[in-house]
Amino acid sequence: MEHINCYFSTFCYINESFKKRDNPLAIDYEKLNETYEFINTLPEVVKEQVMISIRTVLRRPGKKLQNIKDIRFLLIIFECPFLYHNNTNSEILRNHEILKRLFGIISCLSKNLYKYMVTEFTKFTEEDFKRKVEIINYFISYRVTKIKDMDIIYPKDWAIKAASKFMTLLYGANSYRNPSLPISEFYNMAIDLVNICTDYNNWQNNQFKGFSFCYYPCIISLGQKIKILRMESQQYLQTLVQNNISRNTPLDIYFVVHVRRDHLIEDSIEEIQLALKNNTDMKKLLKVIFIGEAGVDAGGLRKEWLYLLVKKLFSPNYGMFEFDETTQLCWFSPASFENENQYKLLGIIIGLAIYNGIILDIRLPLACYKRLRNYSCNLDDLREIHPQLARSFDQILSYEGDDMEDVLCTNFVATYSEFDRVVEVPLIENGENIFINKSNRKDYVERYLHWFFVESVQKQFEAFKEGFKHLCPTNFISICTPGEIQKIILGEEEIDMERLKNVTIYKECDQNTRVVKWFWEIVSQYDVKMKKKLMFFVTGSDRICPTGIEHMKFKITYFEDRTKKNYLPLTHTCFNEIILFTYDSKEVLEDKLKQAIFYSEGFGIK
Repeated sequence: MEHINCYFSTFCYINESFKKRDNPLAIDYEKLNETYEFINTLPEVVKEQVMISIRTVLRRPGKKLQNIKDIRFLLIIFECPFLYHNNTNSEILRNHEILKRLFGIISCLSKNLYKYMVTEFTKFTEEDFKRKVEIINYFISYRVTKIKDMDIIYPKDWAIKAASKFMTLLYGANSYRNPSLPISEFYNMAIDLVNICTDYNNWQNNQFKGFSFCYYPCIISLGQKIKILRMESQQYLQTLVQNNISRNTPLDIYFVVHVRRDHLIEDSIEEIQLALKNNTDMKKLLKVIFIGEAGVDAGGLRKEWLYLLVKKLFSPNYGMFEFDETTQLCWFSPASFENENQYKLLGIIIGLAIYNGIILDIRLPLACYKRLRNYSCNLDDLREIHPQLARSFDQILSYEGDDMEDVLCTNFVATYSEFDRVVEVPLIENGENIFINKSNRKDYVERYLHWFFVESVQKQFEAFKEGFKHLCPTNFISICTPGEIQKIILGEEEIDMERLKNVTIYKECDQNTRVVKWFWEIVSQYDVKMKKKLMFFVTGSDRICPTGIEHMKFKITYFEDRTKKNYLPLTHTCFNEIILFTYDSKEVLEDKLKQAIFYSEGFGIK
């Protein structure tokens, strides 16, 4: 115990321990873990002495931490397995105090040391790395839930700020790991207890000097971020109403779009361009009117308009995008003859969908949302869109032979198809006469990727981005990752009927009503394609809300009226509601439901 107390409580001793022979700065984690494992076999009092000594050294390291060699002791301490033992109240309190000091020191490191820590955390196994993420989340959750009024006073709590900053360090390291943890592993559910909308408003307020979780958005769940977006929309509408009242002007809270179903693209472009020309506020409540139809838009028509519009704009026949048959994903076409207005329209459409909480099946890859956040794209992004092209680059980068120029015969040129003509674009000056070899192949791949994602589609993408930013709050987008933006737009694709059944609410019936039981028996046998068609028939979207099926509304209403037994099932897509009638048999319902799904359009039958 004297030995342990001497070494673990003294900065210079612990910092000089567990060095690798070939690299004195590196930590020999194998020896370190062997030491901790040995101590773990000793009596409890010895382990407790380790923790007492660690707490001592963290209180006063005795040296200003300026160099990489100065902070080895922090990584050695963070590996201590006893920090992860929280079986008793005394252990919880002890570990919490040690972690508070550890996180506090790490959060104050210089940028140079911070980068070094990021690099170090990329080296851990997935299991060890995940365990470190979990302990930080446990620390934050404990403070938010167990300390009185912390869900209110947390903006002044330096320990939560330090832990959040350290979590961001791990999140940065995660982006360099392969495989990386999904962002959901970083979400902290205890933050759901705080008023995230107030937190967001504080973060936007330049006069606010306290801590906000929005400075470290990787720990804010997607559900909370969507809550922020809804709050922004509601606040905007409230301001609009208040301004109308104060000016004594007619209440005008709708952005109304009039379109003909058989001239959807033309009418939509005309309506959007007219709105832009007249500075019409498109952040008002979206209301769609299909000319010649009697339907009143309570949410269903705007879903249908956006769905049909996106379907047409992404059609291969329209020529705005290139499609990969393998992945079924698309990318902006460098050969498109469509002017920038169509791409700007698409950006506005997606912005309207996000702002109005509407899910769309848009076959754009993650690279699109990375570009919206000004992130650079890499070979893995190309692999998602065009796996065959990416594999050819893998072969170029891994080729070992010295006859590369003769075998591959590839020059510094990118190509694309413009209808029946192949267009060649030199990636550098005189690129058509410069062949790829081992010395320049990496440069070739990097230039090609930049050409593909940026240069070849510059006008198209900038128009799309301009339209997107016209509706989406910039501050909100800045706290979302590209993957989260994609998920907000796309929602979830998997439709689990058993989970949907568990969240369904019933009117004039229940799960045991005969027709309802038949309904669930029928739809549970549907394949993926039919499930999507059913969801579109009932909700106006063939996808699930981004936070999961448990957070969506689904309603079944039953009319026990024998005179309507020949009616097809009806839906109110505004309310995610399906109406069933008294059918004679399960087979009759199955046939009627199939007819309704396949032949309905708008407020009638095709």
